Amino acid sequence: MNTSAQSPSDSSITLLVDNFALDNLESVPGLAARIKIGDRHILFDTGQQGVIFRNAGKLGIDLTKAEALVLSHGHDDHTDNLPDFYAMAPETPMYSGPNAHIHRFCCRPDEKPFDMSPPPASIRTFAELRSKGLINELREPHYFMPGVAATGPVPRLTSFEDTGDALFKDIEGKEVDPVEDDQSMWFETDKGLVILLGCCHSGIVNTVNYARKISGMDKVRGVIGGMHLLRAQPERMRETLKAMAEWDMEFIIPCHCTGENAKQAILQHLGSDIVTMGAAGTVVDLGNMTKP
Repeated sequence: MNTSAQSPSDSSITLLVDNFALDNLESVPGLAARIKIGDRHILFDTGQQGVIFRNAGKLGIDLTKAEALVLSHGHDDHTDNLPDFYAMAPETPMYSGPNAHIHRFCCRPDEKPFDMSPPPASIRTFAELRSKGLINELREPHYFMPGVAATGPVPRLTSFEDTGDALFKDIEGKEVDPVEDDQSMWFETDKGLVILLGCCHSGIVNTVNYARKISGMDKVRGVIGGMHLLRAQPERMRETLKAMAEWDMEFIIPCHCTGENAKQAILQHLGSDIVTMGAAGTVVDLGNMTKP
């Protein structure tokens, strides 16, 4: 694993957008990553405020090489740059969960509701892509190539995990938003699964265990991405940390929406030999992918 802002190896994940950044890169709340498997490329989310394009330029990454865009879910901090990406690469197929384009809100008690919908220009992009047949709404896991897959919607099986916030489909806070479009990706390496999360509204334990089940690989090498634990209750944190320890990972890289308190709890529970805090510019070397 490499956490410096330099060229990735032959098979790798490079964080292009995160709440923090390495070296001379920019940070912004949100997430995006470039996946490189040999000469094949996939883009995971687009972040917001144009940061993905400026960071990619500094890292020498050509986003137009992406053969697919995988959307972890439809919140604005993951979809804001869709119009600009599709202006550059208009024929790139998108792989999302169902209804990623809908309006959605966060309505916490005693706080003013705020809109988390894809921006209007991104909603128009969704419509344009749909009219061109470029949106693939996943309702089950999908392999892009041997050893590289998106989960599609993740079954919610644990009793202690929820979406991580007061999320609704209306600004009045009446219709609960389960974020049914939430999905992650996994990579089957010779050292075990590497799992890439967007916000993980399905819950990290649900997500990791689902990837293990579908892939048939029990060993988890590492996890990188947003874990949405910033408002986790004590039971959730306790059970999540227990599961993380049981996975016996080589690394875990909390990013984006994990939350500072949760990051410190993970660090204290698993130790600095395993835990690295994520930032734009972080590179995870996937090493050798397993053969089909």
